[in-house]
Amino acid sequence: MKIIIEGQLLSIYKSNDFKDKETGEVSHGKHKLQLLVESELQNGSVKNDMQDISIPETRIKEFEKQVGQKVQVKCDVVSKSQVSFYVK
Repeated sequence: MKIIIEGQLLSIYKSNDFKDKETGEVSHGKHKLQLLVESELQNGSVKNDMQDISIPETRIKEFEKQVGQKVQVKCDVVSKSQVSFYVK
């Protein structure tokens, strides 16, 4: 399943590496887009949320020139709990 997330691309960053305490294995941090996403509430107010979206290193250059602009990012979904969808 794919979804599109639209928002202002604020930055691109690499998260910290992670070391498993039991095995000592190191997992390298992922590169992420940081988007400011606006959601209109039922009362007409606008709520801003930050969304961090993991991207492969090979796509960094594609997004670097779009920092500060509104972007649409086609994403896959990963969740530890059920995700609900609705149409407005």
